Amino acid sequence: MTQPDPAIELLTRVRAKRAQLSAFLAKARPRRRRLLNTVVLGGSLAAALTAGPAIGGQTFTAWLTAALGLSSPSWRLLCGVASVCSLMATISTQLLKSHNIEENVVKAQACSAKLEVIETGLALGQLDVKQATDHYLRCVEDAAFLDA
Repeated sequence: MTQPDPAIELLTRVRAKRAQLSAFLAKARPRRRRLLNTVVLGGSLAAALTAGPAIGGQTFTAWLTAALGLSSPSWRLLCGVASVCSLMATISTQLLKSHNIEENVVKAQACSAKLEVIETGLALGQLDVKQATDHYLRCVEDAAFLDA
């Protein structure tokens, strides 16, 4: 039985790991973007909703209450919505941090680039199998979060 060519075996593994990283990034990048947008939008809306009563005072809140036809003061509605927006921003921030989304996306991007270098180096004969294997193993260690 013949043993497989180590370079071909390594290339197969590199391509498989790159595919795994691409799949991770395809899910993680949009999730990171949504959470970051929620943080920015939620915090901004909370500030904007509380600015009206803070700047306009009772005159503004009386006008808004009448304009919206509310039975209770409009500042209550504004503060309630501002609280929800602030809560959304806080939860989104916590999800970004607790799941290490930003860190893992950066690691995955770096690892994917390194794997592309390994694949190209092997294909063009610029890296020998031992060097490429060493680099590949480091990438596998850096991408350990994929298996978690």
